[in-house]
Amino acid sequence: MKLDVSHLSRTLLFEGVPPEGYEIAEQAFRTLSLKPGQTVFEAGDAGHALYLIRAGKVKISHRNLDGREKVLAYLNPGEIFGEMSLVDDEPRSATATAVEHTIIHALYLEEYWGLVRRFPQVAHNLARIIARRLREMNHEVEVLTFEEARGKVAYALLKLYRHKYGEATPRGRRMSLTHRELADLAGTSRETATRVLGQFQELGLIVSGSRVIEVLDPTGLENVLYDL
Repeated sequence: MKLDVSHLSRTLLFEGVPPEGYEIAEQAFRTLSLKPGQTVFEAGDAGHALYLIRAGKVKISHRNLDGREKVLAYLNPGEIFGEMSLVDDEPRSATATAVEHTIIHALYLEEYWGLVRRFPQVAHNLARIIARRLREMNHEVEVLTFEEARGKVAYALLKLYRHKYGEATPRGRRMSLTHRELADLAGTSRETATRVLGQFQELGLIVSGSRVIEVLDPTGLENVLYDL
């Protein structure tokens, strides 16, 4: 699948870049097709590129010292990952895995600097993306440290909702997500996540199925998170 120029114009990385920049960027990206379960990179790998998701779903995770996997994020089409590799020489800090058949576009370091020399706004936008990630990380550490299970699950759902994960519906946002995937994201057990989802459904905040969760009331989830 060839990189669509209009797709670039909707990403934060190219916000404020003139239209001619899209044509040049189109030649800089390389397209990769991934099978379900295929890794883009693993924690500890050398990093030389950032990636833009065109289609499919990518899981960002790392393993704790005891071998347990901690899911950091599920990413949708239009989202960027692996961006830290373009600003430092450190190895990858997490693993990126295709959850389903996924198409991504890779921007390697040399091509990135070629774009920046012509369009400095790209470097500024990358800094904004990294700053946003850091803010989210700080908030997430606070939530996972101090919140009870209800707050953790509410936060995980809100994080997905704010990242426009899934698809918009007349009632809210529908997400293809199992209870296990949500539990991994929330840092709790599947049984706990299922119990909390049942409570949220009774409150009219969500509709939950075996592999689909639809957020109906994000404000209500915020009230749970902040105990309002």
